[in-house]
This record gives sequence, C-alpha cells and structure tokens, in this order.
Amino acid sequence: MIEHRNGILIAVALTTGVPAITLLATLHQMFGTGGDGPIRASAVQAPPAPAPAAKPAPQAPAAASPASPASPAAAAPAAATPAGAAKPAAAAPVPRRSAQDFSASRPAWEGYLQGADPALGKQLAASGKPAAGVQACVACHGQAGITPTGGIFPNLAGLTPEYIAKQLADFRQGTRKQALMNTVAQGLSEEEIGQLAAYYGSLAGPPLHVGETGGEAARKLDQIGDGARALPACANCHGLRGLGEGPLLPRLAGQSKEYFADQINAFRNGSRQNDDVGVMRAFAQRLTDSEVEALGQYYAGPR
Repeated sequence: MIEHRNGILIAVALTTGVPAITLLATLHQMFGTGGDGPIRASAVQAPPAPAPAAKPAPQAPAAASPASPASPAAAAPAAATPAGAAKPAAAAPVPRRSAQDFSASRPAWEGYLQGADPALGKQLAASGKPAAGVQACVACHGQAGITPTGGIFPNLAGLTPEYIAKQLADFRQGTRKQALMNTVAQGLSEEEIGQLAAYYGSLAGPPLHVGETGGEAARKLDQIGDGARALPACANCHGLRGLGEGPLLPRLAGQSKEYFADQINAFRNGSRQNDDVGVMRAFAQRLTDSEVEALGQYYAGPR
C-alpha cells in the first residue's frame, strides 16, 4: 500500500514538475540576459561614432645632397587641391519604389477624348481640312457615318469613340497602314482626332439584318467557333451576332462584306498589324476563303 502511494506521488511530481521547470526556463530565456526573445530597447547600445582621421603633420622638405641629384618624384612639388575647387559630389540616393511604378500605362489616344466636342467633330467631318490634305470624311463614310455605296469603306456609325480614336491614332503613327487614311490622320491634330471620334461614336449604327444570310457555317463560327482549329467563337470578342463587346472590340454587324473580307485579308498577309498581341492575324490564317465570304455575308445581311 505504501509503495503504491509512493508511486502515485512520484507520478504527480513528474507530471507537474517537468512543465513547471520548462516554463521557468522559457521565461528566463525570453526576459533574461540571453536567448532569442524580445529585445529591450534599453539593452541596445548605439555604435560609437567613428573617430575623425588624424591629419598628418607637415614635414620639412629634405635637403638635396649635392653629390647626387634629386629624384624626379622628390623634385616635383606635391599636387595641391585648389582652394576654390568643388568637393566630390556625394553618392546619389537610391530611388525608392512607389505605387505608381506598378500602375499600367495608359495609351495616348485616351487623352484625345478628354473634353472632345462632338459638334466640332461633325463640322470637321463635313468640311475636312483642305489646307492639310484632309478631305471631308463624309465623302467616303456618308453623311451619318453609314457608307452609301458599301465597298471597302467602313461604317463609322455604331463604333465606340474609343475604337475610332485608337484607329485614327494608329493610322497617324503608321502602326495601321492604308495610304489614304495615313495621309488623313497625319493631317489631324490630337484634339481633332478626339472630336471626330466623339462625333462618330455618338451616331447610331445601320439597321441590322445579321444572320439572314451566310448560312449555317457562318452562324456556327459566330456562336460556337471551331475548337479543332483553335478558333473561338467570334461572339467571344465581338458580341453575339457581331454587335460589339467592350470599347475596343469593334462591332461587325452592318459592315459590308467587302470591307470585312478586305480586313481579314489584311490580317492574313500582315499589312494590318494593330491587333492586340496578334490574335486576329492568327485567327485569320485559320479561316478558309469560303468561310471569310460566308462570315462577311452573315454580318452584313441582305442589301
């Protein structure tokens, strides 16, 4: 019985004593003079300032021995720093990072649209700038931004101001090439590009008859695409039935089939290269001639 009681006491002592000793050792390590615990500010000593370097005492020049001539180093006077000479510049401070270092850059054409007046754009579209070689926009794009004769001239009505401003800026810089439009855009100021974009972006697009022609192949490419050829649905970027999707993804609905085919072929042969990361150039390569024709009819609708 006594041995059993002693065993219980030993077990209790071990159960409570070991944790207590561990706790005391931990507290001593954290708040004592050593260990990796919190550092008290009072225990941190500032490093001593470096002592200024002692200036060497001036020495009298040694007399040259008459028997041996003085060496050139001894004969040459020591180079002295001019009294008015500037001190060496201190090292430039290392620039620090700021939140703006990681912000996305904005295209210049966005500024063209700031405060752009559509009324001034309408006047410019009707009269042009003959002195700068800029003919009236209505000559090719119609009085209300809808080309009356079709052909390879696009309808500007129904496009967004952002898309028109970007295309005019690309024509101006030469990143999109078309001889007539390069000349026109280079004769326009940035402010005038913004005015024209604001004007045409305010106009309603042509009446829609999308999907009435072009056949099942065009409808499938528009709505489903062709996964086997890595062709996504055209609607993914240009909206269902080509009605447009976002400010920079243009509306295809209502454009003539001639203009549609002309631009697809320009992407194919590389004469148009202002698409985002080359996606249209890649997709255009995967379309057959019959599919380009069918899609052009699909988006244009009957005349």
